[in-house]
Amino acid sequence: MSINTKSQAELRNAIIEMTKRFITETESRVTDFHFQVNNETGNLVIYDDDDNELSRVHIPEWENLNHDDCNDIFEEDIRTILTEIEKEGILDNMNIVKPYSCLLVDEDKETIVDLLYIDGETFIINDGLLKDLDKELDEFLEHLLEY
Repeated sequence: MSINTKSQAELRNAIIEMTKRFITETESRVTDFHFQVNNETGNLVIYDDDDNELSRVHIPEWENLNHDDCNDIFEEDIRTILTEIEKEGILDNMNIVKPYSCLLVDEDKETIVDLLYIDGETFIINDGLLKDLDKELDEFLEHLLEY
């Protein structure tokens, strides 16, 4: 991660603050949570589908990042915290119709990457896990055909 322990805690608190808005008796129809980072100010704002602000946090390490690699940094940092929160079952407390996604978006709210996709028991695998899958499958098949 590119952020220190204090910033990790603040990011985590901002995401948990977002989840608390959906711990209700009535089921919400939110389908996406939009995570928008301003790489000049270091501010992260989380929006719902209707562009309602759900949470906001300032991450000093994200200020004035080089535009070429900043989205990769945001993706890694946010996905790490989201995955931890998801594993802890915190997202299970939200009364939201599934499926729903957590998306990293740009300033025009265009999706950069799907950070987390929740659909009951279905979990979409990210690109990092699939990176060398073709190569591994080819090696496996070659090894299998040797016998």
